[in-house]
Amino acid sequence: MLNPRRGRLEDETGAERALRAKSFRVLELLLARRGELVARDDLLRDAWPDVIVSDDSLAQCISDIRRALGPRGAALLRTVPRRGYVLEDEEKAPAKALPRHTVRHRMAVTAVVVMAGLGWLWLPAEPVAPPETPGQAMTASALLDGRDWQRREANEQARALLEAAVEEDPDDAAAWANHGLTYWLEVQHLAWGGGRREMAQAIEMVERAVALGGAASAHRLLAEMRLLSPFPEMRSPVDALANAQAAVTIAPDEADNLAVLAHVLALTGRGADAIRHIERAMRLDATPPDWYRHVAGLSYLVAGEPARAAEAFGPLHGAGTFTGTRWWPGWLLASSLAQAGRTDEAAAIIQAAEGRRPESSISAVAQSLDGWSDRDSRERFLDGLRRAGLPD
Repeated sequence: MLNPRRGRLEDETGAERALRAKSFRVLELLLARRGELVARDDLLRDAWPDVIVSDDSLAQCISDIRRALGPRGAALLRTVPRRGYVLEDEEKAPAKALPRHTVRHRMAVTAVVVMAGLGWLWLPAEPVAPPETPGQAMTASALLDGRDWQRREANEQARALLEAAVEEDPDDAAAWANHGLTYWLEVQHLAWGGGRREMAQAIEMVERAVALGGAASAHRLLAEMRLLSPFPEMRSPVDALANAQAAVTIAPDEADNLAVLAHVLALTGRGADAIRHIERAMRLDATPPDWYRHVAGLSYLVAGEPARAAEAFGPLHGAGTFTGTRWWPGWLLASSLAQAGRTDEAAAIIQAAEGRRPESSISAVAQSLDGWSDRDSRERFLDGLRRAGLPD
């Protein structure tokens, strides 16, 4: 349900589906012309009257809408390359304009819970698939926007569609970025078996997207890969920072860009700057995801504010604390508590991890800290774990 009176998207139970104000307005415009091609210029003009914005702002809204709608609903929102977007009618009924005063516009939406490990992955703004096969294009968008993190098959299907897309149009920056994302996911999910070859392909493809004038999301993705690659020779804190800053320059009010920049700043030892950016990101997003809180806690810890770090990490502690690929908020929470003088609580967290993770020593945890290049803050973090009782 699109509820204009309350200014929000709702599921069938009446619960709100998170959608930013501009994304709501774009969805409202598409719904009013459902079944028709709505040009990018028309959406930019009507959603941002009297303001000059880049196409990236619109792309971020489209991505936001697709995530809110879930896989089935996202498949109805079709990209027409270089022209605009069509919100298809599920029943293929004739398109008609809907009055703004209608209390609720009914839409078929399916909720989707997206679990991105601990939230260290960010999606490119707008998945693009082959322009000559609209059915496949919609499928690729749904696969990347609402993918199941447990299913490698969805990633492989999206990759096949994107391979066709870049063959059809070698200058499609968004398709190159998304193609690189599929290889980055192979590396991030250890069970998927991605290694150095996949990591190199991911970087090469996203760098090509950036060279072709890619949107802020391409810079954001490249920053993440250059920061968190598990292969030291492919990490570059300098490149990560440059691309994170470029993403913020292109779209300064996009919360994800600010959060990624804060992440880079924190892991390179600039805690005060990281705090400034992550706090702004959390002000811009009324319902920030958990990984924002994770970056906030990391930023406070690096800045020497362990009490605030523990406050940020606390809500993340639970059954999933020590799950994931390489990072676990449990270790960060334990270190924060120990540094704040709450050693008994920190020790209890360390004891809870016994038997649940293969890491049982400081050195084992240290090996997993891909991307944490600032030696001083990294050693303070590990020293906090020592105080909590984790042996060397």
